[in-house]
Amino acid sequence: MIRLKTIVLLILVSISSLVHAYFSNKRANRSKKDYARVVNSSTIIGERLTFLTGENHQLIAQNQTMTLRAEELQLLLPELKRQITSLKVKLKNTESFNITGFSIETPAEVILRDSLIYDTVAVKIFDYNDGYFRIQGSSNDNQLNLNMSYQDTLVQVVYRGERVHPWLWVFSKRKLMQRVSLKNPNAQIHYTRHIKIQ
Repeated sequence: MIRLKTIVLLILVSISSLVHAYFSNKRANRSKKDYARVVNSSTIIGERLTFLTGENHQLIAQNQTMTLRAEELQLLLPELKRQITSLKVKLKNTESFNITGFSIETPAEVILRDSLIYDTVAVKIFDYNDGYFRIQGSSNDNQLNLNMSYQDTLVQVVYRGERVHPWLWVFSKRKLMQRVSLKNPNAQIHYTRHIKIQ
């Protein structure tokens, strides 16, 4: 009788140990993956953009996307967390966040035309429009009055790109990449970031 109880107790202890070892191993693997993901995200932060040329000399910028948990975003990129909360959105409710910086340099040559305002004041006026920039202005002696507007379209695609380990062929998962482009051929993208929040 005592021997049977001992055997049952040993079996229960063995099962309990196996279950504990299984969940500990699973937790350790998850921690290892989280660590690798955070290290990968921190290297992506310093990654430079890759540029491609599209149709009509349209500049396309490409880089890897990041996947972070809300608390990791708060630690690694606190300024982005501030930007999200400044939009009156809670970080825990955010699914992904995109930020793109660009600059535009468009040379313009316009002809000043003589005109009259109120039948007495002689001014020179001009109007420039290239489909993106619209600048209307007038000059009166040493004063220049300008009315400027800019219109453009930002296109962003997030896709599964090259494999993390190409030598593993189909057994290696693909990197999450993004491509961002502005329709204006004179626009230059100098910063873009897409962060998926888990």
